[in-house]
Amino acid sequence: MAASTPTATRRGPYRTAVRLRWLGVAGWEIAIDGGPSILFDPYLSRMPCLAPDGTLDPGLPLRPDPATVDRIAARQLVGPPELILVSHGHFDHVLDVPQLLSRPAWAGARIRTVCDETVRHLLAAMETPRSRTDDVIQVKGGEYLRFDGYTVEVFRSLHSQFADHGYFAPGRRVAPPRRPATLGDLVEGDTLAYQVSVDDGPSILLMGASNFVERELTGIRPDVAVVPMSSHSAVHGYLDRLLDAVGHPPLLLPSHHDDMVTPVTGTPQGLAATTDPSATSELTRAAGPDSRVLSPRHLQPVDITAALT
Repeated sequence: MAASTPTATRRGPYRTAVRLRWLGVAGWEIAIDGGPSILFDPYLSRMPCLAPDGTLDPGLPLRPDPATVDRIAARQLVGPPELILVSHGHFDHVLDVPQLLSRPAWAGARIRTVCDETVRHLLAAMETPRSRTDDVIQVKGGEYLRFDGYTVEVFRSLHSQFADHGYFAPGRRVAPPRRPATLGDLVEGDTLAYQVSVDDGPSILLMGASNFVERELTGIRPDVAVVPMSSHSAVHGYLDRLLDAVGHPPLLLPSHHDDMVTPVTGTPQGLAATTDPSATSELTRAAGPDSRVLSPRHLQPVDITAALT
């Protein structure tokens, strides 16, 4: 994998079709026509995570849902991904990665996880097969990776903040801890953002939390931005600064704006009711006149190449 100059201009028209599938919370599947697929922050278990006051409770036990994870992997995803990109170590981003890496049906496929050091150690602690953890691409931001048919740029980023400016489950790991048992055991590590640029196709900015490092993203020009819309009241000018920094992409998709707990195997109507409608309206208000906002539906593919045409 060789480094090259980061993307600074948009590159249409596009000859390679690309589809995005929202997995709920911050998770996405990127399917490249005639090529591989990529997963980003795939979280399908959607276990109880809230205290009675509606805040995240770090003391709640981890309760993965293996049946749902395998059902979605078998019936909805296009196949084993070539990469799993992980933005940070929290439960709603990394919990289901070990099971996906352990799927017997995918045993013959090489699946590489791109993540920071903390996530690598958490994967080991959750008994991810050694063959998979040995094949992790450990990053810290600044990397520009070439793969067959696409590139991945890695950016240093920040996690969402509470209204009082605190963070949920901060911390780093420099060695595998004992097996995580609670939500709070899956600590953040270093939050990262990614830009996937498909050869002869669109570029997609992927973020896992509603915060960012402005100087990291200023000047990139993704065709598509996946924009987390979880609480950001403590982050000054979040949407305006973000969209200005990346040049108001032609296509915007809100993300991380559902209730995180309703089973993803529910009806389309029921799942639609779990999303916050204000996320789309707020993103639409912040978007530039040449940007289009699409509201994704759980597990339904979006042909972003067609949407950009």
